[in-house]
Amino acid sequence: MIEVRACARLHLGLLDNNGEQGRLYGSIGLAVSRPHLVLRAEKADSVLVEGLEADRVGNYARRFLDRYGRPAGARLNLLKGIPAHVGLGSGTQIALAVGTALARLADLRLSTQEIALAAGRGMRSGIGIATFQRGGFVVDGGHRIVSRPVDPPDGNKEVVQPVRNRVPPVLFQHPVPKDWFFVTMIPETDQGFSGEREDTAFLQLPAAPASLVEKISRLLLIKMLPALVEKDLRDFGQALTGIQRMVGDYFASVQGGRFSNPLSERLIGFLLDRGAAGAGQSSWGPAVYGVVEGKGQALRLLREAENFLAGLGGGQAFCVQPQNRGAQIRNI
Repeated sequence: MIEVRACARLHLGLLDNNGEQGRLYGSIGLAVSRPHLVLRAEKADSVLVEGLEADRVGNYARRFLDRYGRPAGARLNLLKGIPAHVGLGSGTQIALAVGTALARLADLRLSTQEIALAAGRGMRSGIGIATFQRGGFVVDGGHRIVSRPVDPPDGNKEVVQPVRNRVPPVLFQHPVPKDWFFVTMIPETDQGFSGEREDTAFLQLPAAPASLVEKISRLLLIKMLPALVEKDLRDFGQALTGIQRMVGDYFASVQGGRFSNPLSERLIGFLLDRGAAGAGQSSWGPAVYGVVEGKGQALRLLREAENFLAGLGGGQAFCVQPQNRGAQIRNI
C-alpha cells in the first residue's frame, strides 16, 4: 500500500495578466503545515474509491488510467482532506496525490509535472505543483502565450491564449522562517471560484495595465524576495499587503470588490489592525491570512480571530507554520 501526505498552500497573487512580454500569469505562494491530506492506495482489479471526496478522487484516477493505461485498477481511500474551494489548493493536491500513488503502484517513473499535466492541473498557477514537490515559498513564471485569429476571421483581430503543454516553470523557491506563523480564517460564506466559474472570470477580465504589472513585479523583486531571504518580516508583510491590494483591485470587476466578499475584506482589516505584519486573501478565497512572528503572538491573534469570527456568523480559524518540504510518499 502507498500512502501520500500533502499539505495546503496559500496563494499570494498573480503577477501578470497583461501578456505584452509573451507570458501570462506568474504566481506567488507558499506551502503551509495544515490542513493536509492523507491518501492510501493499493492495487485492485478495478478502480474502487472510499473515504472523503470520492468523486474528485475517482475522477483524477480515471484521468490517470486513461492516459497511462496502468495499473489495471486500484483501491483509493482519502483519509484526510483539505477543505475544497476555499482557496487552499485542495484540487491540485488531490490530483497529484492520486497520480503519484498510481504511478508508484504501476512502477511508472513519472515526474510531478507529468502527473500534473495528465490531471489537467497547472493551467494557470504552478504553486501547488511546486509545493507538492519541495514546499517552501514559490514564484513561478506563468505560461508562454500564442496569438491566433478569431474564428470566424474578423479583420485583424486576434485572441491571446496560454500554451498549456507544460506546467509553469519555478523561478524561485526558498524556505520560509519557521517562526513566521500564518493565522488563517475561513468565514461561513460562499465558496471561491473554481472550474467553469473561474474560467469565465478570467475570460471577462480586461488586460492588466502594464504599469500595474510593473509595480507588482518591482514590489516582489526588490522588497518581498530580499525580505524573505533576510528574514525581515516587516518588509515581507508590507510587500505582501501591497501586492494583495493591487491584485485585488484588478480582480474587483469579477469578484465584486478588492476581495471576494465584504466579509473577507473585514477579516483582512481585522488581522492588520491586530498586529499582522501582512495579510491577504488566498486565491479566490474566502480563506484569508495574516502573518506574525513568534508562537506567542500567533496564539494571541488566533484567539482574537476566533472571537471576531464568532461575532460575524462563525467559521474556522487556525494557526499554521510554513511547510518547507514536499509531499511525503511511503510504502506501508
